[in-house]
Amino acid sequence: MDANALKIELIQKIIACDEKDLLIKIEGLLKNVKPEASEPKESYEVEGRNSQLSNEQLEEIERRWKAYKSGEEKAIPWEDARKEIEREYGF
Repeated sequence: MDANALKIELIQKIIACDEKDLLIKIEGLLKNVKPEASEPKESYEVEGRNSQLSNEQLEEIERRWKAYKSGEEKAIPWEDARKEIEREYGF
C-alpha cells in the first residue's frame, strides 16, 4: 500500500472512530506533524466548525445517526439504492 492510500485509510478510520481516548492518543502521535501542503505553492485551508445547515437539520442528522448506530434504522448499500433508483425511474 502506498503512502497516500494509507493516509486515506487512516482518515476513514479516524472519522469512523467514536472513542475520544483513542482520538486523543492519535492527536498526541501527530502533534509534531504540520498540516502543510506537499506540493509547492499549494496550501491547505481548514474550514471552521460553522455549518451551513440549520440547527434543525443538524439535530435530524444526529437523530438519524443515533438511530442507525442503535439498530433502530437500517441502511442499504449504495449499489442497492442505485439499482432501485434505476429500476424505479429508469436512470
